[in-house]
Amino acid sequence: MSKLSIYFDVIVPIYNCEAYLERCIRSLLTSGNNCINIILVDDGSTDKSGEIADKYAAIYSNVSVIHKENGGLSSARNAGLTNVKGMYFTFVDPDDWVSENYFTSVAEELNTHEVDILMTPYSRVYSNNKLDTFVFGNKVSIFDEVETRDIVMRRLYGLINSELKHPLTIDNLSTAWAKFYKTAKFSKIKFTAKSKIYSEDLWFNINCFLKATSSEYFNKTKYYYFKENENSIVHTFNADMLSQYKRLYSQMYGYIVEYELDDNFIKALNNRIVVNELSILRNASLSNEPLNKKLKYVNKILNDEIYRTGYKNFGFEYLPSYYSIFYKFCKYKINLPVIFILYLGEKLKKKIKQ
Repeated sequence: MSKLSIYFDVIVPIYNCEAYLERCIRSLLTSGNNCINIILVDDGSTDKSGEIADKYAAIYSNVSVIHKENGGLSSARNAGLTNVKGMYFTFVDPDDWVSENYFTSVAEELNTHEVDILMTPYSRVYSNNKLDTFVFGNKVSIFDEVETRDIVMRRLYGLINSELKHPLTIDNLSTAWAKFYKTAKFSKIKFTAKSKIYSEDLWFNINCFLKATSSEYFNKTKYYYFKENENSIVHTFNADMLSQYKRLYSQMYGYIVEYELDDNFIKALNNRIVVNELSILRNASLSNEPLNKKLKYVNKILNDEIYRTGYKNFGFEYLPSYYSIFYKFCKYKINLPVIFILYLGEKLKKKIKQ
């Protein structure tokens, strides 16, 4: 493969992000302008985001803009996927950025190891600190077809055994960004709206890794994920979250049956169901809803049949003590301590963040 043959399509879904968009675009242009095509998808922005996108498209021949009616993140990404032409495509959120030479470093690596999917580390950037995330350690790891399924895809399904020592890392691999997908194999796979399955990134990745015959974790460069509004979930109550998650779990289990995935996938999915209960309970407990409504919804979650089954095979022995206590309260449906622990956890989050 010649060095110039590696060319990336970078899909940036845009919605009302005028404060950060130029930083994002400049970052992309300076980290590999000679090997990228930037597709800016304006998803019906009502601020100046669309104008900013048009400005850069007028200056740079490798920047294009799609203007569309608002349809959500999955819709915007899917619109971008219809326009990919390079050997690989990747996603960048409009308030994020990438390290210097991000794309050129990845291009050089893919010239050496032409894998179906390449993953990179990333940093969560908060207002006052930064948290680096190395899902497979701080080293290069190359996976063949069997390893891609049994290690990487299984990790997408959930945590098993000692991985449960760090339960909040369950979705560290689930993101659509910080990954490069081979266009010929994956450009026809589409995102499903969050309103249907909650985690659109996870389901997209499961479908991609299911088809992948090789993958790589490349630690020599980094993606920066901006988390200014890290607590926004506590202000927006989503009464459909449990139903959305259950539809996702049903589809994940369907793949276990259809593709005869081994028992580690069953164990991982079971653990995901239990671990993700925290997110669903947090959505209700820390919202601005009245206490009586919170208690009603928390009780509905705690008493759902999916958790009665999940806790029978959950690996409590691997959890840190504070998580074990929380999930024991959930298992035995004791609602007030659950709400209190979630509230206290928000106050202490920086101290216990994985």
